[in-house]
Amino acid sequence: MMANEKIPIRNIYYMLSYAYKALNLSEYNRVSTEDFHNVKDLYAAILKIGIPVLIRGGLIKDYLRVSEKTTVIRGKIDINDSIKQHALTDKKLIVLYDEFSEDTLLNQIIKATLLQLVRSPKIMKEDRNFFYGLIPYFSEVSEIELNLNVWKKIKYDRQNVRYQFIVDICRYLYEELLLDESISENMMRQVQDEQRLSSLYENFVFAFYKRETNFKVSRPQIPWKVDNGFFDALPVMQTDIVLSNGMKTLIIDTKFYSENMATRFENGQAKQKSANLYQIFTYVNNWAPKREEEVAGMLLYARTTAEQQPNHHYEINGKKISVVNVNLNQEFTAIKKELIDFVTAYFE
Repeated sequence: MMANEKIPIRNIYYMLSYAYKALNLSEYNRVSTEDFHNVKDLYAAILKIGIPVLIRGGLIKDYLRVSEKTTVIRGKIDINDSIKQHALTDKKLIVLYDEFSEDTLLNQIIKATLLQLVRSPKIMKEDRNFFYGLIPYFSEVSEIELNLNVWKKIKYDRQNVRYQFIVDICRYLYEELLLDESISENMMRQVQDEQRLSSLYENFVFAFYKRETNFKVSRPQIPWKVDNGFFDALPVMQTDIVLSNGMKTLIIDTKFYSENMATRFENGQAKQKSANLYQIFTYVNNWAPKREEEVAGMLLYARTTAEQQPNHHYEINGKKISVVNVNLNQEFTAIKKELIDFVTAYFE
């Protein structure tokens, strides 16, 4: 059983509600978590409401670069491709021009999700028929094959940000459907490597602290402390969450694993996951503090099993580093209390 199957569906709904303000709109009021036996049905119900809302608002269009072999000169002539494709022998040229089109990546993802839904035996027949009726609205949109890298190509701006909630739900549903018994071992590994639900967990925690506390909540990048001014090829240090209050700052890195510690050998002593500990320690040590500012770090794991896991609080090189876990398999009021207690303990 994968991790999030042990998280009550109502808690996933609460996490979505915090992470995405869109779920608080009146259109979604009829979504009740008591109606769903699994999280796939929850995601499908959200898409059943959300995709028609997008359609009513008009599918987004953008200028896309088109390459075409033609006798009509428009846009820019591509001489190199015209020669390579022997277009001149047909008395034609390869031309490049921009076309205002609905065939954008965001629309392609939604269409691919609709096609996946109508073909999936895991989705109720009534819902499959409903989604089938939406496909004609995407007749001008190309079909693509979904994979986890598709979502990495998305860039949101003020014009297309209304798509973000639905496109993210498409991803969560895709990851769930990948876990069908028929999928290949390679696909299963791909989902595990991507830390399923890590994005939702991170967005939930960020939005939670923004709504439920008075701390300043941000996601800044941390520049490397280099001595010679040379930054080339250094990885970006992108924080998940930074909480600030007065002269104290807490850098939080969220991790969605079922366990926050690991053993190298059978029956061996459990140790902190070294890569994660190195990461948060690097963040804390490269943070440029203001005068008298105290900076600490926290690894905030999502625990999805009933088994108790220890929390640890270290002082390393003069810096406080905490490794804690919040139990997502409990009443949501208890989840809220744990999240609040973890950070207030540092700021008190």
